[in-house]
Amino acid sequence: MPASLELSLNEMTKRASSSNVPSKKLYDFSMEKKKQKLVRIVTQSVPEGILPKHYTAKLYDIKVGGKGPDDTIYNQNADIRKFIPRGTTLMSIDGINNGKNLDAVLYANRKFTGDIGDDDESQPESNDIWRSYCLGNPDEAEKVVAMEKLNGEAAHFSGRFIDGKFYIITGSKNVHMIISCEVDIEKYEGVRYTNAKVIARAVWKQLMQMQETNRLILFSLLHHTKCTVVCEILLPHNQHIVNLSNVKEPSLHVLSVTPTVSDKAEISLTALPPHHCLELASALGFNVAPYQIIDRKDVDDFIQRSQNEIHKEGYVLYYLKSSNGYENTIGMAKTKTFWYVMLRALREKSVFAFNAAKKRNGWCLEDRINSTHKRFKEIQIWLKFNNEHLTEWNILSEEFMNWLNGEINTSSEAGENIRPLFPMIWDRFLTNTGNQLMLYKAK
Repeated sequence: MPASLELSLNEMTKRASSSNVPSKKLYDFSMEKKKQKLVRIVTQSVPEGILPKHYTAKLYDIKVGGKGPDDTIYNQNADIRKFIPRGTTLMSIDGINNGKNLDAVLYANRKFTGDIGDDDESQPESNDIWRSYCLGNPDEAEKVVAMEKLNGEAAHFSGRFIDGKFYIITGSKNVHMIISCEVDIEKYEGVRYTNAKVIARAVWKQLMQMQETNRLILFSLLHHTKCTVVCEILLPHNQHIVNLSNVKEPSLHVLSVTPTVSDKAEISLTALPPHHCLELASALGFNVAPYQIIDRKDVDDFIQRSQNEIHKEGYVLYYLKSSNGYENTIGMAKTKTFWYVMLRALREKSVFAFNAAKKRNGWCLEDRINSTHKRFKEIQIWLKFNNEHLTEWNILSEEFMNWLNGEINTSSEAGENIRPLFPMIWDRFLTNTGNQLMLYKAK
């Protein structure tokens, strides 16, 4: 076992043993921010028949912001950046012998961002905003782990032994459940749990497919460290930009492991060195994200090369700095490919054009095409690619929207399919029109 991995596992175990007081502080902090309308908390009682007899519990899913993107709140509130990651769940459990206990059962990735043009929901004010989310100066990192973004959905899981029985806490970005067996999943009712149930089934299936020895190792690790396993789940019925036609059922991929809440000063954004974490997860039987290790001085060249890749969303960069034998993640940043950024913009414009906009009086396809071209021009300014590349995308997007309009008018395609099935619609357009995309790469 790598020395830095062993050190990190020991540190996480110590951290977990003293996490009750920090969990209570996190609850109080979240409630105060809720009063300020900066945080939303959804409380759900654990359904009967899941926990051991004489136990009751509530789950508190904590989410920064309201219905829109949370970027503004994170950018303007350093304390929220510090204490509330994306994917935070507390559990209040009351047992007849153990009394009431508050536990941060999920504490996933802290918010991180990238350069202008790299965020999906909103754009940072400058190319240096991402540095404010780091624990240290990323320029002082010795190496960077570049982990491929798989263009799936966020998924989390952790675990606890309760009265000798193991329980999984799992779910989507903001909705989680605790289960001890697959049957428990169906005890959570309501539309709110639709995505969380898909993830829970995938997690449970993965656990049951593991060798028993590996499964027991994982259970022990999760219980004694109280860490959260951060994953992406690839869903064939709900795709984004990358074509997942080869994925026949929900597929879980481990990305990282994050530490539980603590009163100690944070020195690493991940519980384990990310590259060692992926090797450990793979050895236990999980699918993991592809990665490569880059010398810090070569990162800028890597980003420039990776931006010109196709059929990929991009990468998450983990900036590592050694200290007393540890390999700490002092910063994280995302970088997207030009291909992904442009196609995502086209998807969003197409979704609006053939759904909400088409219901209005005076709908005009030419107006929708012009709006798309305007968006492309904004992206060109952010990403600084040349006019030739912009012209090629303008031509291609116009052809696509004309083609898609014809498909919808002849009922060969439906507007509501554009978002969940965009990659397949796009590939069908390229095939049917003979377009294999003139020049995907920016210059």
